[in-house]
Amino acid sequence: MQLSETRGRTGDSLTPVARSRASLLALLVAACCLVAPARAQAIAGQAAFDQTDLEHRARLAVDQNLADYLFLGTLNAELQYSVHRHWTLGLGARYNNWTWRHRQDTQFQSRQQSYYVAGRWWPWYTYSGWWAGGKLQYQEYNRGGIFGPETEEGDAIGVSLGGGYAVHVNHWLNVDFGLFGWGGMTRYVSYACPYCGQRTGEGVKAFVLPDEVRVSLQFIF
Repeated sequence: MQLSETRGRTGDSLTPVARSRASLLALLVAACCLVAPARAQAIAGQAAFDQTDLEHRARLAVDQNLADYLFLGTLNAELQYSVHRHWTLGLGARYNNWTWRHRQDTQFQSRQQSYYVAGRWWPWYTYSGWWAGGKLQYQEYNRGGIFGPETEEGDAIGVSLGGGYAVHVNHWLNVDFGLFGWGGMTRYVSYACPYCGQRTGEGVKAFVLPDEVRVSLQFIF
């Protein structure tokens, strides 16, 4: 009888403790339920901010192609503008008016003035990673004596296609690698050598040629 009463009292004394623990557990579950959506919303908001930041990052870029400078001192500049997360439009020009002579009878040149409008598609976002592009280009040229004595001058118009990869150095500088080839029509005159002036032909013809190797510094604003 005494033992039964003790057990009864012990059972009655544990009930409030169990209830306290249950209440504490319920509060923890409720807190988790409140915190989890808030955290998810914060992460989503941060992702949205990052997305917006990517889409509204630097708009303007100026390119200077070092490979053109190394090829007989061709001056160049290109201006690009981001019109969408995946697209840039641009204007560019190249200029070379230099004639190189080793001796009086040894001369070579790749003179030109080229002007183009361009577009690029960037799979990730503009000014970062892989890109593919095209240009509508006009070129006045005179080249000869480089791979042989034959020389040609004329006016060419055509489409240039290429692609490459932009390495992000920091927020204002990329190193842009690329390769372009182009084709179209040219009205030309050909000569036997760069300096003799002896004509060997003239007319209008189609062409497919390499256009540009890019190792360019891309300054982003």
